[in-house]
Amino acid sequence: MSASVLNKGGKRAWRGLVMAAVLLWAGAAAAKGPLYLWELSDARGELRAWLYGTIHVCDAACFPLPADVQKALAAADSLALELDPADPLLARRLGEAALLPAGQQLDALLPPALRPRLAAVAARLGVPGEALQRLQPWMAGTLLTVRAAQQAGFGTEHGVDLWLARAAKERGLPLAALESVDRQIQALAAGGAAAQQASLAEVIGLIEDDAAPAYFADLLAAWRAGQVEQIDRLVREDAASPEMAPLLAELLDARNREMADAIAARLQPGQRAFIAVGAGHFGGAGGLLELLASRGFRLRQVEAAHD
Repeated sequence: MSASVLNKGGKRAWRGLVMAAVLLWAGAAAAKGPLYLWELSDARGELRAWLYGTIHVCDAACFPLPADVQKALAAADSLALELDPADPLLARRLGEAALLPAGQQLDALLPPALRPRLAAVAARLGVPGEALQRLQPWMAGTLLTVRAAQQAGFGTEHGVDLWLARAAKERGLPLAALESVDRQIQALAAGGAAAQQASLAEVIGLIEDDAAPAYFADLLAAWRAGQVEQIDRLVREDAASPEMAPLLAELLDARNREMADAIAARLQPGQRAFIAVGAGHFGGAGGLLELLASRGFRLRQVEAAHD
């Protein structure tokens, strides 16, 4: 793949992938107006669950979460997340899958023109080049994204999913994972060599252009305002390129269908679950809201009740 193809539409397509990756992996919410929270009722109108869109990389101003979100969590019988952050297998499996085979280097998988750009961006973010060369392209892109977020003032330690998991543990609330870490790894590594090259090239391009801080600010503003269609637009904007389509189809569309099935299977009569997944999975054709509605559920977006 030529460098020109890799760079074409880089900023906007990168935004879609960063949204997918950051939302797969996180000031206070708007005082008034819609929240990124939905009530999920069955065909008879009985409340069965709350569905909450999360940000996996955030900052301290994301907390406390809106009162309506905390109230719903307090009323729930269980919590379901994409993954359980406390699962001891999580870090181990990610660590194993992230590494290239012994003796192989990341540069060998990349076009020659991209290699010095990768090295320059890694140095800029303080990522050791030798360590980066041992990583699969998807993990290299994820690491650079997280470092760019940290430089913009955001971090995984302020992820909403992590806060919810800790709150559930403190309350003794049962916590379940909607999918496995191996499934997430499979999705991140999907699309073939062209998609993986394009993904990493676009991460590099946005960092080179100093566009990450503004992008993360836009993302958080849409999340705080409950703007599901804006989030979906950011996820999918310019993502129809041939290189990117197979990767996003797996990261979003396929996993949305699987998570909709998992959510429906978890809903038990007489119980109410609090279900939280990345905000990028909610909107548009094939999003969770549409998929759950097609299964006969009624969804109502919650409005913030007070300042």
